[in-house]
Amino acid sequence: MKIWLTGYGAALLVVGLLDGLWLGFIARDFYRRELGDLMADSVRIAPAAVFYFGFPAGLVALALTPAPTSLGMAVLRSAVLGLVAYGVYDMTNMATLRTWSLKLALVDMAWGTAVAASAGAAAFSAMRWMAAR
Repeated sequence: MKIWLTGYGAALLVVGLLDGLWLGFIARDFYRRELGDLMADSVRIAPAAVFYFGFPAGLVALALTPAPTSLGMAVLRSAVLGLVAYGVYDMTNMATLRTWSLKLALVDMAWGTAVAASAGAAAFSAMRWMAAR
């Protein structure tokens, strides 16, 4: 359980930091331009908490269990999970929302893939370190 919690903590930290930078600074204006009136005036804490605490748990449970044999495999599994998770979200939004653009979907899916791969790498490394202790 300690190993799993260590991986979860590492993934949680990486997802939180990267998404905070991405949504708060790097891509903030992009999302505002693309989403326009669809954006809420402020972040809704409860749904954000469900995602930010849930996604790292899913990443560790689905991409890193059973434990990959290498960092490369951990990154690949995590990237695929990120692509699928963000892809389902973005494609559903494209199918149901008038203003969800292909550009927005592709950028968001690429981001989800990258953040999941990074979080998976961090979680795998932390879990391997904890297992060796």
